[in-house]
Amino acid sequence: MRVFVLVLPLAALAVLASGCRVEPRATPADAPAETVTPAAPRPAADAVRPPGEKPEVVLYVTEWCPYCAQARDYMAEQNIPHRVVDIEASAEGAEEYQAMGGQGGIPLVAVGTETIEGWSAEAAREMLDAAGYD
Repeated sequence: MRVFVLVLPLAALAVLASGCRVEPRATPADAPAETVTPAAPRPAADAVRPPGEKPEVVLYVTEWCPYCAQARDYMAEQNIPHRVVDIEASAEGAEEYQAMGGQGGIPLVAVGTETIEGWSAEAAREMLDAAGYD
């Protein structure tokens, strides 16, 4: 009897353990109108913020992802002002997700230009703390 062992890189295991994957799917012609308002234009990544101004927090999510729900709940519980972009509800949301470095893993949590793909309350807290969110 042969036993095969599958070895995955640590990064792959982290994504598998802490996030969902988005697979492209066709949108039916009779799909309802978009439910997400397109994002306001973003300032250049190297734009200087006024002193004391915190970077925007954005969650790139889908409705069906349980980790996305955890990220939304965490931000609400911590009273962190944030914007939610459902990447399956609008083409603009999907493009914004990709522009922020989304590679198919959700949620993508963005604090300014810093991002994490997948959900980890500890990693999110570190980014939020570094950005001045107490």
